[in-house]
Amino acid sequence: MVFLATTMPGDSGEKPLGSFVYAMPDRAVPRSALSTTLCPSHSCDEYATRIAKILATRTRIPAYVGCSINSTQLGLTVEEEMEGVRKMVDTIMERWEQRQD
Repeated sequence: MVFLATTMPGDSGEKPLGSFVYAMPDRAVPRSALSTTLCPSHSCDEYATRIAKILATRTRIPAYVGCSINSTQLGLTVEEEMEGVRKMVDTIMERWEQRQD
């Protein structure tokens, strides 16, 4: 289970849950994952789904991802958003691999 959140200057300190997504590896297509949104928040559904599917595919186990990151609110370019996804996934996978040793 992973929860991703951001804060902006002036935020109250309390963040809403945002989207909550469940993804599981697709046994028929190993390089794919199936997902469903358990708690939708339209501003971050796509982001949460993307991360959940990547994690489920790489770990080969189900993944729950909560996400309140709104990339449009952060004013990110597509390249910055993709770099952020890459960094988050790399960090999570690094910790995952450490636990598998």
